[in-house]
This record gives sequence, structure tokens and C-alpha cells, in this order.
Amino acid sequence: MYRTVPQLDSVISQLATSFPQLCTRVQLPEPSVQGRPVFALRLRGGPGGNRRGVLFVGGTHARELMNPDALVELAVDLITSYLDGTPVVYGGRTWTALDVKLVLESLDVWIVPCVNPDGRHRVLTVDDMWRGNLRDNPGTPCDGVDLNRNADFVWGVTEGQTSCNPCSEVFAGSGAFSEPETRNIKHLLDTRHIHSFADVHSFSELVLYPWGHAPSQTDDPAQRFTGLPTGTCAPIGAPGHREYITPRDQLRFTTVAQRVVEAIAAVRGRTYTPQTGRALYATTGTQSDYVYSRHIANPALHKTYGFTLETGPRAETVEDSFHPRDPTLIKRDAKAGVLALAQQSVCAFDLIGVRLLGRRAEVDAVRRVRDEQLATTEPGREWITLIERVELPVAGLLLADERLAGRAAALIERAGKLVADEKLSVTDEDADQGLALLAELAERAGAKDEQVRVDLKAVGTALDRARRVPSAEVVRDLMERGPSSK
Repeated sequence: MYRTVPQLDSVISQLATSFPQLCTRVQLPEPSVQGRPVFALRLRGGPGGNRRGVLFVGGTHARELMNPDALVELAVDLITSYLDGTPVVYGGRTWTALDVKLVLESLDVWIVPCVNPDGRHRVLTVDDMWRGNLRDNPGTPCDGVDLNRNADFVWGVTEGQTSCNPCSEVFAGSGAFSEPETRNIKHLLDTRHIHSFADVHSFSELVLYPWGHAPSQTDDPAQRFTGLPTGTCAPIGAPGHREYITPRDQLRFTTVAQRVVEAIAAVRGRTYTPQTGRALYATTGTQSDYVYSRHIANPALHKTYGFTLETGPRAETVEDSFHPRDPTLIKRDAKAGVLALAQQSVCAFDLIGVRLLGRRAEVDAVRRVRDEQLATTEPGREWITLIERVELPVAGLLLADERLAGRAAALIERAGKLVADEKLSVTDEDADQGLALLAELAERAGAKDEQVRVDLKAVGTALDRARRVPSAEVVRDLMERGPSSK
């Protein structure tokens, strides 16, 4: 019922061999503790190589057997849809062929089906409840490190479900990234532009996001994990510590998690809960917290949004909860959740700027206004939410219509120049061209989604208000007046 490690490897090998125009199989730098190779699969369609990526990993905990199978099956589904022009249908949730094309031509989709091949082999042959890898812990009769406690994020702080005891199921290891299996994931993060990450686990029907070590708060930037001691083998040494997260990122996590939940619910009505990792139980050294923390610990690194999916409900036995006798329906839910997350990682600005303009400068200028100015006020964050809401339907239209895409590219280029020079003003020609494009987009995308029509009308109102106004004043106006303001 469940694929062995060689069978998982065979699937991705066959995909890469049969469809080299879409699939690349990459052997990660380090074999597992017992010497097994670990492979990643990259899916990429269409032209252009300098694009953002998403990274989905499974099998971190060995006994959670169904998620590696779901990830390789998702790869097959996406390739079939892209090549045949057919939709991906999971129960009551459908992604059109254009939806799939947008994902594969906008993103690099990275999949590591089985992070922990040694552990999976042990579960399938010896001990069906094994959790960790197969590290021999010296001086003890015990084996195994919990790979989801081994990352360099508040490592070795025994908060909640984390331990320094080598015989514990949640043993953090001898040091941060002591294990080759976790170093492989770090390698992908270090060498690829990963925008969103999901570690797919079981069970509990949850979509988790940071933070996991402490409650989150948006008011006090001084409360950062960077000031906490690590490797103490003791709980957090700061009573009442509440980890800071920017309001913009908190909004992003909650919005995306809710959309993932909605996609899963559409499949067959299962209700997943979106929440912080800490709301489940306290942990340190987890992969999803680590990937998000990287840009905070080292501002030279780009930001990655980290999620954990806990697939499937509690069954009558713990064994059936981790690896049910028939995982078919749960795998369908999992694939819907992962695909929804990939879809939410598509950026229309990147699609336009990189593919059509051939450069990032103007796109980056617009993005800085979003992240460094709009994101600092509530009205500004309302504009960000609106743009992210219309991004997918608009991006789909632009991908399908070169004429529309060219007009959008010209406007993005002009917007980048405007925000780069605050003394420049929005001309009547700028406004007229923008309003004409918005009207056409609203007519075409709004025919299927009334909310898109309403949102694009709000953008048009703000653009009309910006006529002959210096770009700096336009940005200040957006920071003070949200889409619903009159």
C-alpha cells in the first residue's frame, strides 16, 4: 500500500527521464546516516529560470507514511495536467489547466518526498511506530534524532515537546543540524530562492505557521529569538517571552493558511484548523520555524514563509492515525492543501517583471514600497491584502493574453520609475492607461468573481485620485486610506 524508499525514488527518476522538459531530479549533497541517497524533484514549465521557488518535504517523521506518497502523486498530477491541458480535480476542488500552467510557469516547485529514508525503511520492515532517523547515539542503547527538532532555531531549548535525552522520541540531536538529513534541507534553502515551504506531517488536520516556541505578538520587536540562549537543555530562560512577528507577516501567514484550509475543505468537507505551532504545543528546532527565522537571524537572506501541514484525523488507534489502512482520501486532502499553498506563492509582479521585462529592478522598487511602507499601517496592509486577493485571477489572464501582459509590463515599469524617484508625479497618461487596463481586467476576471471586480474598482479609484500627484504623496495616501475609505 505504501511505497518503499526505492519505489519513491523510482517514481521521481521515471518522471525526470520521461519528462526532462518539466522535471529535474537532484541528488542532495549528503546521504542519510545509513548511506541512502536523498533526492529532490524540481518541476518547472515554460521559459525563464530566475524565479521564486516553493519547497515541499515529507517523511521527516518516519512513521508518517502517507505524505511522501502524496507528494510524488501530486507531481504526477501536475505533469499530467500541464502536458494534457486537463484540470486537476480532488473531490469537489478543481484547478484548471491554466491554474496549473500558472503555477509551473511562475514557480520552481521543489519536492523532497522522503527526507528520512532510513526511518521509513525501518517503519516498513521493523518498527511501524519509529519516528526519528537512525543515528546511533553514543554512550546509550538508543538510536534516533527527531529531525524536526534538529534545525538551528532556538536549538537545544527543551520547551514543550523537545528533549536533550538521547532516548526520547523528540531528541534534538547533538547539535543544530547535526544530521545529514536536515543539512540537505538547509542546502536547498541556501542555494535556491525558496519563497514558501511546507513540511507535511501527520496527524491532526492542522495548518501550522510560526511561531512554535512561544506565543506570537506584533507590538514589541525587542522580543526576538536572537536574544534567547540556545543549547541550554532547559526551557526558555525568559519568563513571559512572546516572540515578535511583523503585522505584515502575521497577516500573510493567517491569510494563506485560511486559503489552504478552504481548499482542503472543498475536497470532501474536512475541516482543518489554521493556527500557530505554539497553539498545538511548544517546540524548538522545527523546520518550518527555522526557514522563516533565517531572514531575521541573517538579514542578508531572503524571507521564506514556513508552514507545517498535519494531514489526517485521529483514528481509532495511533498506528492508523499515522498510516491508515486506506490513505486515499487523506492523500487527496493533502495534495489539495499543498497545491493551494503553491498557488498562493505565485506573484503577478514577478511574472510580469521577470518574464516580460527581463529584469527585477522595477519590480523590486514596487515591492519595497509594499514591504517597507504600506506594510507598516493598517490601511496599507488592507491594500496589500486586496492586491494578493486579485493576484491569481489577474496573473492567469496575463499568462493567457500576451497583449494584456505587455500593457501590464509597461505600467509596472512606469510604477517602478515613479516610486524610485519620489519627485515624479503620476501623469494623466499614466492614470488613463492604468484605468483602461483595470477596466478590461475587471470585465474579464470580474465576470467570474464579483469580489475581483470590486477590488479592481477600488484600485481604479485610488489611481484616479493620484493624477498629477508626486509618487511620495500617493504612497502616503495609500498608507492613510484603505480600499474602503471614501
